[in-house]
Amino acid sequence: MQKSDKKPFEIKPKKSLFENQILRTMIFALIGSISVIAISFEIAEFSESTSIRDIGLIFGIMVGIIPLTVYQLREVQRRDNIDRNLPVFLLALLSSVQSGANLIRAIEQAADRNLGALTPELKNLKANISWGIPIEDAFENFAQRTGTRVSRRVTVLLEMAMKIGGDVTENLEMIQKHVSEMQNIEKSRKSALQPYTYTIYISFGVFLAVAVLLTTSFFTEIAKVQEGLLASGAGADSLFGSLASMDVASLEAALFNMAIIEAIFGGLAAGKIGSGSYVAGTKHVVAMIIAAIIAFNAF
Repeated sequence: MQKSDKKPFEIKPKKSLFENQILRTMIFALIGSISVIAISFEIAEFSESTSIRDIGLIFGIMVGIIPLTVYQLREVQRRDNIDRNLPVFLLALLSSVQSGANLIRAIEQAADRNLGALTPELKNLKANISWGIPIEDAFENFAQRTGTRVSRRVTVLLEMAMKIGGDVTENLEMIQKHVSEMQNIEKSRKSALQPYTYTIYISFGVFLAVAVLLTTSFFTEIAKVQEGLLASGAGADSLFGSLASMDVASLEAALFNMAIIEAIFGGLAAGKIGSGSYVAGTKHVVAMIIAAIIAFNAF
């Protein structure tokens, strides 16, 4: 009788579920973004104000970005929590093995511990093993569900330790030290680069301060000179003729656009420097855009 290679069941990794949730969030965010932009354009047509249209466009883009940002930040926090608990998980494995349990039994015992966001993934790994799934497939499913580079490296090392054999206790000690050293290096990197994130915010604040001073003092004085020239009937041939043709509104709009551009690229750079990911920089982008809108409309 020929045996079938088809598995009786297949557990989908969490990655596909995450992608589906991201897709749904993107759809709702896109609908909300288009709605805000359309409403702002309609209001701008009735009020004949270009500032309402520009601000509505920015807020519409933010409505599309913020839900994805919040969702991604939650996922980043979950992964960070998993990475922080991996050394504790390895210590639990080491303690169980030293007590006489084999590695599989040690993993099952560790799944009953409170290890934060890592606990549900360990319970899933325990269920996969108890259902008879090959250990390679169970570890692969665990690595995909956790979604971190550290967890993938740990699963590869654990799988190698099981295949190679030998002193499991010594292997676990080496893996635990390796993961702890990796996390210490990552912490050192973040603490060393943190001042550069502050530098980006300081430079953006200086730019906003200069822009606000220009719009509230220098440009207003130019507008007063223009009004005086119009009242006196002086043309372009007068001493201040060049000021009469200067478009103050266009200059203010240019400064505002420059502030938005600096907020976008500065925020992405802050996310890459501070967290190692451009996606993490979207929170900085949102914060800087809101600060720019407040600065140009409150003064």
